[in-house]
Amino acid sequence: MPLDPLDVKWAAFGFSVSECDGNDVGQLIQALESMQAKTGAPQVLIAHTIKGKGVSFIEARPEWHHRVPKGDEINAALEELNHGE
Repeated sequence: MPLDPLDVKWAAFGFSVSECDGNDVGQLIQALESMQAKTGAPQVLIAHTIKGKGVSFIEARPEWHHRVPKGDEINAALEELNHGE
């Protein structure tokens, strides 16, 4: 169900809107810290994310929204995530 443009909708309700790459921890921290300095309006952070980011067989695949990895899938996912560090 399309909700875009979310930023425009939040702004229409008087919110100060910030956005970042929600899969990037550094960007999340930076966005949250910059929001602390803002006053005068309610705030919302739109963190753009990709479900399963970093695991090739899970990333951006809708069936994994409700599925849980099992057995060898867990090991493969951990291997990919640890290899990316």
